[in-house]
Amino acid sequence: MLVVALAPVVNAQARSDTNVEFPLQPISLSNLNGFRPTSANWRIAGAATADRDHSLALADAAGTGVLVNAPTAAAKAPLFTTWEHGDIDIAFDVMLAKGSRSGLYVMGRYEVQLADSWGVRTPTFADLGAINQRWDEKRDAGFEGTAPRQNASRAPGLWQHVDISFRAPRFDGQRKTADARFAKVTVNGVVIQDNVDVTGPTRGAAFQDERPFGPLMIQGDHGPIALRNLRYKSYAGSVKLSALRFHVFEGEPMDSTYVATHAPVREGETTSLSSDLASAPDRFAVSYEGVLNAPSTGVYRFQLDLGWIGNDSASRGARIGGAKLTIDGVPTLVHSGAERRASADTKLTAGAHAFTLTYYKNHPSFNRRDVALWVEGPGVERQALHEESASTNTASAINPIVVEPEREPVVLRSFVRHHDTKRVIAVSVADPLGVHYSYDLAQGALLYVWRGPFLETTQMWHERGEDQTAEPLGGAITLPGTPSLAVLANASVAWPDSMDEHRFRREGYALDTSGHPTFLSHVAGVAVEDNIRPATDGLSLRRELRLKAPGAGGVADGLYVQLAQSDHIARQDDGSYVIGDRSFYITMPRGHASAVIRHQNGRDELLVPVKFARGAASVVYNIVW
Repeated sequence: MLVVALAPVVNAQARSDTNVEFPLQPISLSNLNGFRPTSANWRIAGAATADRDHSLALADAAGTGVLVNAPTAAAKAPLFTTWEHGDIDIAFDVMLAKGSRSGLYVMGRYEVQLADSWGVRTPTFADLGAINQRWDEKRDAGFEGTAPRQNASRAPGLWQHVDISFRAPRFDGQRKTADARFAKVTVNGVVIQDNVDVTGPTRGAAFQDERPFGPLMIQGDHGPIALRNLRYKSYAGSVKLSALRFHVFEGEPMDSTYVATHAPVREGETTSLSSDLASAPDRFAVSYEGVLNAPSTGVYRFQLDLGWIGNDSASRGARIGGAKLTIDGVPTLVHSGAERRASADTKLTAGAHAFTLTYYKNHPSFNRRDVALWVEGPGVERQALHEESASTNTASAINPIVVEPEREPVVLRSFVRHHDTKRVIAVSVADPLGVHYSYDLAQGALLYVWRGPFLETTQMWHERGEDQTAEPLGGAITLPGTPSLAVLANASVAWPDSMDEHRFRREGYALDTSGHPTFLSHVAGVAVEDNIRPATDGLSLRRELRLKAPGAGGVADGLYVQLAQSDHIARQDDGSYVIGDRSFYITMPRGHASAVIRHQNGRDELLVPVKFARGAASVVYNIVW
């Protein structure tokens, strides 16, 4: 007889969150206690800034939350964590000074490059997010090394986000059985490394041997950098299922009590959870019982997906499908069929636990039978407890439909998701330089700017299309998406009702000889030509709004162009403006109208008052990232 401890339920309520994984754990940056003692180049600060025009210029301010490296000739040592890890996921923000570089070494042995790579057209193993080369001392030469798929870096002085998913080398005693692997490296939301094996320590590693565990190390001798929001999850075990038996029920409409009151049509032993055991496409139930082995004590999160639960009301609900997972006789997760996905937390002790899983399907219009059960826990990476169904295995993979410019710009109409809104009168414009943007034609508003690949249009053109949206493929900067031209409510001169700022009339766009569009509209009676072009160096986007006033013109008091809107906007010493949490810059050409920062409803707006001369005005600025 199996004797098990009762598993107290921490949160047995099913949830339908799209992101149901445990969050990464923060590394405290209130002091350096999480790191081994090191030299004076490392310190804790409250903020950091870097000048994008001056090499190796990085400054910091008093406070906590930011880890700063300011190397000198006398102090330039690396920094090690006090703890060691094997498999690990790491996330952090990094700020780089112009021309600066560093590296994060997982296990102190395998380096992901942290380098100012702004403007690099063809990245190498030395650029941001690259896996550094190994080094052959005998030949005095490097080998291996993996360049990023694309350059996703941003300008010096901006915060950039990096995610690393790393799998440690495997050993059988002293014999290595599998190389270390970078499962994924993401920079600013763009996957730039995918399943890259590393056969040994890379150049500059603290240790030249390979072991199952090692500390994180941050390089300290190559230039000033700042890091914040350091978070991680390390893994050391997995959940296992054993002694599995199954019972299949078919032929009648199923519900949560059917299994308890009817005999199965088929039963036996199995080695995995799979809905392929049911031969019928609907009106079936499958029940499993067995032993779940938890590697450590703590809170575990279970997620159960029923593939036949749809988005519309006719294909979801308890009459369509449902499920229940119990552990040690306690209901741990009850799937009501209200959403495709449900999840719940429960506390388990290390060791064996009796578990049952029962699910059912009543939906003749869907042939999908796939069920997915996932688990994550203390030191346990999110893992599948199910086997892919035959329907999933035989289904052909959807190849993404990607649009790229070749020798001329591309103008593509689509829906565009922006925050929680689907912009239905939108357009995205690509340039062969690799600088792109999305634009809301209904408001004359920029939505996104980005560099790199252009658009994925699978949701538009695969089969019937789903939500008809196009998705930026580069690391997009999200702009506020608010109208760019408006009459402020506190204008000292009242505009006629016919020129109400809320009256926006779009008039399409015109293409120039190079194929770039100029967007045409009327706002408050003012004719607007909105001209957006990438800078020739590919590092910024230039926008010029050419305005023509009604009547004779003159000074149009209260009419403003909004350049940016964010929680915080600050003017820099060089006259530029840094937007938000150091996300991007706004610059203005010399000789043009200066901008003002207005605080309104807890947010900052960067505005340029419009002044007409002979009935015409122009506002020019650059978005730099």
